[in-house]
Amino acid sequence: MKITVNNIILTIFEGAKVKDAIRMYYVQQCEPFPNPTPIVRDAFGHQIGLDGSLLPDAVLYIQQNNKNFKI
Repeated sequence: MKITVNNIILTIFEGAKVKDAIRMYYVQQCEPFPNPTPIVRDAFGHQIGLDGSLLPDAVLYIQQNNKNFKI
């Protein structure tokens, strides 16, 4: 299925969780997975859990820090 993370379209396996998509995003960006784990928001700006399920065409945004978040 296809999802979007920070405006990058990714193809990920059915049944993937938010954490799987975020890991794939960092791998494709050739960046290490950050510690602590970043905050993830949906297309409406709501914070979502890393264990949440994904639906096709989901849109996610990674909040890089605790500063004001804008979509």
